[in-house]
Amino acid sequence: MDSKTSDKDKFGLNGFETVLVAVLFCFLLFFADIVQIRSAFLSRVMGDADCFFRAGWAAKVGKSIYEVTDPNGWHYNYPPLFAIAMIPLADPPPGESRDGCLPYPISISIFYKVSLLSLFFGVFSLARAYEKQFPLMFENLYVRKWYYLRIFAIVVCLSPIAHTLMRGQVNLFLLMMICLSISFQLSNKSFLSGIMIAGSICLKVFPVFLLVVPVWRKDFKQLAGCLVGLILGLGVIPVSVMGVEKTKTAYSDFYNVLIGPSLGLSGDNTRGVELTNLNSTDNHSVLAFLHGIEHPDFSKKPAKPSLVIKIVQILMSLLFLGWLLWSKGVPKKGSTMEDAHFFALASLLMVLICPVSHSQYFVLALPLVMSMLVFSWLNSSKVVSPWLGFLFLFYIVANLLPLLPVFENIKRMGVMFVPNFILFVYGTTLFASIKNNDKFAFEKATAVNHSEA
Repeated sequence: MDSKTSDKDKFGLNGFETVLVAVLFCFLLFFADIVQIRSAFLSRVMGDADCFFRAGWAAKVGKSIYEVTDPNGWHYNYPPLFAIAMIPLADPPPGESRDGCLPYPISISIFYKVSLLSLFFGVFSLARAYEKQFPLMFENLYVRKWYYLRIFAIVVCLSPIAHTLMRGQVNLFLLMMICLSISFQLSNKSFLSGIMIAGSICLKVFPVFLLVVPVWRKDFKQLAGCLVGLILGLGVIPVSVMGVEKTKTAYSDFYNVLIGPSLGLSGDNTRGVELTNLNSTDNHSVLAFLHGIEHPDFSKKPAKPSLVIKIVQILMSLLFLGWLLWSKGVPKKGSTMEDAHFFALASLLMVLICPVSHSQYFVLALPLVMSMLVFSWLNSSKVVSPWLGFLFLFYIVANLLPLLPVFENIKRMGVMFVPNFILFVYGTTLFASIKNNDKFAFEKATAVNHSEA
């Protein structure tokens, strides 16, 4: 065998893997047409993108971003910053002037492309950070590992990724910011990592849970970045665009229609059918799963969980969080791999314990998939070990099947909680191996010595 063939066998993708990459590329390319047709060319608008476009219009003309609705009667339910970001794609309600507004199909096309670019930018940035941090780990089979750390991780989470794209949701923007935050943390750029955490909070409120990462690591630079990012994203930018009074009104409305009802401090139920009711939304949180077990017959399922279920959900959430923090160890910074793995686990746990966790939210499992792959390469010469391959195959199937129409009733029970909880459990059990494995620290020191030489 000549050297050229040998190099290809050692470093290149095999035929099946090459076909898989090509199929993934074609899928994402033609899936754009399906999204375009569903969102812009049916008698009824499908997806959530127009909620954001209408909020962008409201922010542009000075209307309430929380009162305007899309053609389905759905509302905007996020902090003001993303509505401001949607001003270039503004879509006015019927009867309002469209001067300066793009045609709706073009806005949908732009939104899809930017979402896809956000996915690739976030994943590739995090993969590159791992490669820079642990260069010796990628010396053997580098090309295959390059593809597996990026493309294979996307394939494992393709179901929630595709669901996010189809629904015109914002989760790929959230994934990008979390991936960037972990990559900055890996690169010892804590302040920028904190900025990205703040950006995720400004996009969707529930990532405030991720503040557990800098707090438990005692990383004050990361916390400072969070503070600066929150001041900019929640205060300075909205005020500069909407003005002081309209910003105050927006936050007051946001509290009345979403934060207050979510905390049980307000009786407003205008977001019930589209967001918080457990008998009308695609919810896979621990709360929805427990409620689904208690009421397996969807036709008789109450909109709100019982007090007992709420208490059990809170206790289980605290138990999961306590287990994660205990596995991480006493509050302090750890090795770069340990801290990146902790961040990835916290991102998935955030989705599991949030009272509202739609199936597309599980795109946030992707950083954990990447972390598991990197760690597995320390202990195995194979690109994917048989056990890890089986776990990922189970994860793919278990996230895909409930989305099929024939399993609609099962999906309504919140069953996607199960494969994601299994992934979280397995990831948490790896902490002991990561902390006790000095190869990460050795490799970092060796890489530094090589660079100095």
